[in-house]
Amino acid sequence: MKSIKYLLSILLLVSGMAVSGASKIAPNEKKIVIEGAMHLKYEEGKMQINRFSDELWSREDLNNFSKSKALTQSGVRIIFRTDSKTVKPVFSDREGADLRKPTNYYGIYKNGEFIGNMKGDSLILESPEGGIVEWEIVLPIYYGVNFEGLILDDGAKLFDVKREKRPVLVAIGDSITHGAGQTKCGSNGSYPFVLAQTNGYDLYNLAVGGSQISPAVAGELTEVKADIITVLWGFNDWNGTRGDIEEITRRYTALLSELRKVQPDARIYCILPTTAADESGKNGKKGKIPGRPLSDVRDAERQVVEAAMAKGDRNLFIIEGNKLSSTQDLLGNVHFNNKGAARFGKTLAELVK
Repeated sequence: MKSIKYLLSILLLVSGMAVSGASKIAPNEKKIVIEGAMHLKYEEGKMQINRFSDELWSREDLNNFSKSKALTQSGVRIIFRTDSKTVKPVFSDREGADLRKPTNYYGIYKNGEFIGNMKGDSLILESPEGGIVEWEIVLPIYYGVNFEGLILDDGAKLFDVKREKRPVLVAIGDSITHGAGQTKCGSNGSYPFVLAQTNGYDLYNLAVGGSQISPAVAGELTEVKADIITVLWGFNDWNGTRGDIEEITRRYTALLSELRKVQPDARIYCILPTTAADESGKNGKKGKIPGRPLSDVRDAERQVVEAAMAKGDRNLFIIEGNKLSSTQDLLGNVHFNNKGAARFGKTLAELVK
């Protein structure tokens, strides 16, 4: 009966009618905190949560950057404190975004403790013991949404969220960093989130599945001061260019140069490509077009980083991704499974302190 009551409440609220026993809180209420996205746009009762700026799409140095994947919100958190015993967060599908039904899961934290992952169509937060509770909702991996607010018990209130200033981590890369391969969880299951959660960092995940090394992404970091930047990019360049090492070298060099211009003091950790089940480079249709082995991509990126370090960049570091991962961590050829992502994130947490 409770689920029917709240479904009815939502329908009536959407139609603009008053609802007995429930109150609607607008998504732009100042006591609701949204972390992990630099670009928020509120209109017509919806909060549009963007990881990337509109200006990004005019840049020429974007390579295989999918807008539908970029419009998802991996790593984004919505935090609020309330004395409502029941809370119904209201989300709607985002037009133009990836909407992969199996990934429509949210990670839920209650007073800082992880309590589980919930499917979007059954997302109701309950605190029967009462009292003021701080809720944190981690948005999905490959399911883009608009945030439309909260439905609270009648008479319940929101309270100010108190967040301490934390070091800022920016994670850049492709689907591995975006969170592909992690299932039945919100983006809290991705390795950047695990890394950030373990070390107490404020996370911005700027990874996009399917993307190739794109120096343009560095321009997105003009509105935040990053303490730590991780870069794990190159798999799709390896596949898409059949291992064109010269092009990979050019793109990677340009990316690091642009990152250093906008973030002169950040520690940048260059994670060389992690383990793949097949690293032979025989990509292309049905695997018949010979390419370069993945080790050549690692060597190329390593040389770029070493050259920058030799010129005096003391805040640039190399992490051998394949030495921190194994085929047991994988779901498919390159993506981490849930345990693999958690293990990789915790291992990185020890290296980037």
